[in-house]
Amino acid sequence: MIGSGLERYDLIMQTFLPFPDFAASAAVLDGPRLGKQRVETLQILRALTVPDYGWQRHPAVRMWMGHVPALVRYGLAMTDEWLARGHADATRGSILEFAPEAESAMPMPPPWLGDEDFHRAHRSNLVQKDPVFYGPRFPGTADALPYIWPEPSAELVPAEVTGPRLWLARAQGGQGEKPDTAVVSLPALTPAGVPVRGKKARQLDALLNEANDGDPVALPLDGGLRFATGTLGPITGTADTLARTLVLSGEIRRTDFDYPALLQDPRLFFAVPLPAALRGGTRARSIHR
Repeated sequence: MIGSGLERYDLIMQTFLPFPDFAASAAVLDGPRLGKQRVETLQILRALTVPDYGWQRHPAVRMWMGHVPALVRYGLAMTDEWLARGHADATRGSILEFAPEAESAMPMPPPWLGDEDFHRAHRSNLVQKDPVFYGPRFPGTADALPYIWPEPSAELVPAEVTGPRLWLARAQGGQGEKPDTAVVSLPALTPAGVPVRGKKARQLDALLNEANDGDPVALPLDGGLRFATGTLGPITGTADTLARTLVLSGEIRRTDFDYPALLQDPRLFFAVPLPAALRGGTRARSIHR
């Protein structure tokens, strides 16, 4: 475990655990902080599972490496407490998608859960953040203890798909010229005329160089509850925007995917493992009604 020197990270992201019990930790948090835990849990889950999402070096992400189901259980405790206080919530389903089994039973906890020094540090920092609210809840807590950031036993960083894959296209360029076609387009240049860099450049490279004509592709419908499926066409476009036509012929549901949580990837063009419904001659449902 590591302590002082990383406190600046708390300004960005944290999963508060003043107690080893997730529900007890949720119950003691103030309203704004409790609400924020739902969002930050979802952000950490995506960092742990979605390729190229980022944040893998953040200590609040690293401490949960190898323990996605336990983090889901933590997130559910936060959302359930939030709901019990009468608030609306739009995160529970997304959190649960990463490990549905965590809803019915406590998964294997991370080894640092129950370490009293770890939990004492969280109580101390909560008191420091809001002495009026947390002082009476944690009497006798030492002041200004540094956070303890557990290191993972193994470096587990999500990798891009290497086997049979299905391309997901969110960057729609509108309908194609023919029926049952659509266009996926990505910018090659910024508004200032400079070539795109970073994640945008990697997505453009995937569209142009990794994806091939005839590769299977899916286009989200109804907010990602179902997907139009088909194949990728040749590269088209202009100097500042490059595109491929999608020839659509079928449809699958979100539940047809092996691990639907990967569909929470925010990228505009990316790959996921090819669903069983599209493998080995198994045909997707016709897109026609």
